[in-house]
Parts: sequence; C-alpha cells; structure tokens
Amino acid sequence: MNNLPNRIAQLISKYLNDELNDQEKQELDEWVQQSEDHRHFFRQFTDEEAFAATLEEYETSQGIVLSKIKEAITFEDQSRSKARMIWWLNPRKLTAVAASVIIAGGALVWWNVNKKEKQLTEAATVQPAYNGHPASEGAVLKLADGKEIILDSVQNGAVAIQGNAEVMKQGGLLSYNNNKTGNTVLYNTLSTPRGKIYKLLLPDSSKVWLNAASSIRFPTAFTENRRSVEITGEVYFEVAAVRLASGEKMPFEVIADQRAMINVLGTHFNVNAYNNETSLRTTLLEGRVSIQLMQEESGKPVILKPGEQAQINAHTAGIAVHHTNISKVMGWKDGFFSLDDLSLSALMREVERWYDVEVVYEHGIPVKTFFGKVNRDLSLFDFMEGLKDWGVRFRMEGRKVIITGVE
Repeated sequence: MNNLPNRIAQLISKYLNDELNDQEKQELDEWVQQSEDHRHFFRQFTDEEAFAATLEEYETSQGIVLSKIKEAITFEDQSRSKARMIWWLNPRKLTAVAASVIIAGGALVWWNVNKKEKQLTEAATVQPAYNGHPASEGAVLKLADGKEIILDSVQNGAVAIQGNAEVMKQGGLLSYNNNKTGNTVLYNTLSTPRGKIYKLLLPDSSKVWLNAASSIRFPTAFTENRRSVEITGEVYFEVAAVRLASGEKMPFEVIADQRAMINVLGTHFNVNAYNNETSLRTTLLEGRVSIQLMQEESGKPVILKPGEQAQINAHTAGIAVHHTNISKVMGWKDGFFSLDDLSLSALMREVERWYDVEVVYEHGIPVKTFFGKVNRDLSLFDFMEGLKDWGVRFRMEGRKVIITGVE
C-alpha cells in the first residue's frame, strides 16, 4: 500500500507543532514543490486564518471537519487518469494537540489505479478475477399472478398492467400510474437482490428507496381509508400526504419484517429490518411516527420525534428510543459507508449486501471498531485495500472475502 499520504500527514502535523528536524523539513519542502495540488493542500492547514476556521469547526462539529478535509483535497493527475479516491479517518493517528488531530487524525489514503504502467502491472498480479462492483440499479418485480420481471433487463416504458394501474419503468425508478376508474386492487412485490438498489413511486406518489437485499409488498392502488405496505431489509420512505373525504390525513402503515408496525401520517423515515442485524431500527427524519410490536398489538405504541431512532432487539423486551446520527443512518442512500463506531462484523454485513459477496472469518470474528466514512462507488477490491490501513488482513477467493485477522 502507498503510505505517502500518512507520511505527509505526519510531517504537516510536526510542522504545525514546530517539531520538524532538518531532514523532515527538506522532505516536506520537496513534496510541497512537486505540484500546485500539493501546495494548495499544504496551505489549507498552514495559513493562519484558514486553519483557525478549521479548528473552530472542529470544536463545533466533527462531521463538518471531516467534510472540510475531504473537500480541500485535490488529487494529482486526477483529470488525466481514472483515479479512485477513498479516505478514512484513522483513530490510531490522533494526538492530544488539536492540529495533529485534524491532520494526523484525518490520515488520507488514496489509490490512483491508472497512474503509471508499473502500478497497473503490479495491480494485475494481485487483483482477484472478481473485482466486486458496487451496488447498481436493479430489482425484480413480482406481479399479482406470480410472474416475475427482472427490471434491469427490460427497456424503459410500460412493463405491465396491474388492475387499473400501468406499471412504468424509467431508469432505476418504478412507478404506478392509475388513470382508470374502478376499484381493482392487486398486490405487487418489488425486491432487490444483494448488489442492487432501486426506487419506487407508489400509487399515492409516496417515494420509496430500497437498499440491497430488501423488498416491499404494496397494493397497486390505495382504495380504502388507509395505506399499508410490508417490507424486509432496509427501506427509506418519503410519504405523501393524502386527504380522506372527511379532510383527515390518510394513515400510512408499514409492517416491518412481520415484527413491528409503523404508523405514519406524512413523514420521512428509514427502516432497517434485516433479519441478520442485531435490532430492527426505525429512524425518523421528518414528521411523526408511532411504532408498535406486532406481538403486542394491544400495547402502548412508541412515538418518535425527528432525530430519534427506535430499536427492537430480539433479546430484550420493548422498544428502546434514543437520539441518533441521521447522516450515519442515511449513508447508504447518500452514497457512503458511515464507519463511526461501526464494528468489523457490522461493516462486513454491509459489504456482503452491497457487493453481493460472502464474508467468512478464518479465526473467528476479530474485535475492531472504525471511524470516518468512505464512498460506496468503490470496487470491492479498492474498498478492502482501504481496510488494510486499519490493520484488517484478508484474502479473496472468487466471490468470497476471507478475513484472516487484524493488527
């Protein structure tokens, strides 16, 4: 792995703390003079006003600092090569000095896959045959009669007629146009396999995002006084407000993995109901929802406020509610893996779903916690190479990732 980014981060930290020896000063000067990109990056942390602003942001919000660091960096020859950028915040680099926290703690690792012929040749000798593409748009639509349509293999346009609704596909979006009169209601199921994501516009114009290995069962028209859908996996909702004839809002109901019932009036929320996760989690972004355990229909529902998350754990009774990091929860939809306080086993479960691979542990599951975030558009190979900076050791055999240990 190329350790130059870590080395430069250490040198800048020492520069800010006036700890450079003559040899290190020469080494840093040579790096700064190599390109305008290097000089730009160096100025971000050595200009007094710019750095003071960064320190103030750090004290206010760790997340803002991470974004600022990421935005400040330009990569050499990026316009001339098909570079892949990945950045990790490594807690092992943190020091007690604020400047060192931001520079050394924000140790950046990047790979320029096509930068030199020599690097290409070396990569070809170690890169496995299965490179593992990140999740792309794709899903399977199961119609009311049991027929299945693989959406990523059909052209845009009308793909089916279901009752009074015309089912339309446009890129990675499926929608239901109900322009005909009548009360015919059929049920469809949209499913994403591992390595695929998709969007759905329900008949009431509610928007739905499906993460990999997820599903939603829904009616082709909402004709009664309530709207009800069933989901598995992870799904994000932006529910449209619909009025009944009485003027009241039509309720929206989500049954999550047959374990919890979520009642909604009009809101944005995320449900993580993978059956291999430690808990079923409902996170509210906007509006108001109530949650109730399926086996306790007569029990008192829990009401969520924006920024709160409800957790249902199979090993504990009831529903636990706490404030949560919305950005972390919505990372999957916004295009990044959020690693904050994430264990190795939890991260690898996401890797399995996102890249459609199997992860096994050669010597048991190591205890390892991460911090930071990384783009989800990386190949599996680039992603796993990034984990090496955290001391994670692995090998790949076809579609299997074998974790051999951590340092």
